[in-house]
Amino acid sequence: MPQRLLRASVPAAAVVLLSVTVPAGGVHEALARQDGRTVWDGVYTAEQAARGKVVYDTSCGACHLPDMSGSDEARPLAGERFMQDWREDTLHTLFVRIRNLMPFDEPATLSADAYLDSVAYILEFNGFPPGDRELMSEGLEDIRIEGRDGPAEVPSFALVQVVGCLTEDAGGWLLTNSTRAVRTRDPSASTEDELSALGSRPTGTRTFGLMNVYPNPAEHAGHRMAVKGFLIRDPNGDRINVSSLGMVADACAQ
Repeated sequence: MPQRLLRASVPAAAVVLLSVTVPAGGVHEALARQDGRTVWDGVYTAEQAARGKVVYDTSCGACHLPDMSGSDEARPLAGERFMQDWREDTLHTLFVRIRNLMPFDEPATLSADAYLDSVAYILEFNGFPPGDRELMSEGLEDIRIEGRDGPAEVPSFALVQVVGCLTEDAGGWLLTNSTRAVRTRDPSASTEDELSALGSRPTGTRTFGLMNVYPNPAEHAGHRMAVKGFLIRDPNGDRINVSSLGMVADACAQ
């Protein structure tokens, strides 16, 4: 059946900060992933991190600074702000962003090994333990970035995707029976193939208020929808500032 897409706009600066092209399956894998390795499992070697320090000092440190604290031109790569940006995501997403966008003045010009080594150094600098095998491009999708205390909810202001039932009440549009929020780095509308894949996901128990939904989605009331946007955590109910919606099914699962 046809799957209709709706689009909404979000501040351009926020999209620039957070968006990065990743394979179509990335969000779907994140929705389903419940186990696997994490950055606490020794996923790089000390020797690899030492090589990565050379790469970082040569190609990254001028903008991100020697202590990885970041600057007006570059996001932090260490500490609390780094974890806010990247926890509950995968090393694959981090690697792709670094590979595609860095160094700032000559992006995508280093070797694949150099980018992997730089990721290893970032892990070491953040206190994640080394292991006896080097970080490889294969399997990065299965390595989660999480805090010392284990997995946690995606933080406020992260760009996320959820799937649930579009409902309207007196306060506006809601997504009910929704999956938990998972990170995405692409605010644009999901493709038809992505929407089809999302149709197999089980319903959830979350409810999200939807902000800035336009055009009016009334024709999709009662449909199962995929929503992307910026998550706003709120004690009175979490909300999503919507960047795109797409119909997953023309009826909500019972």
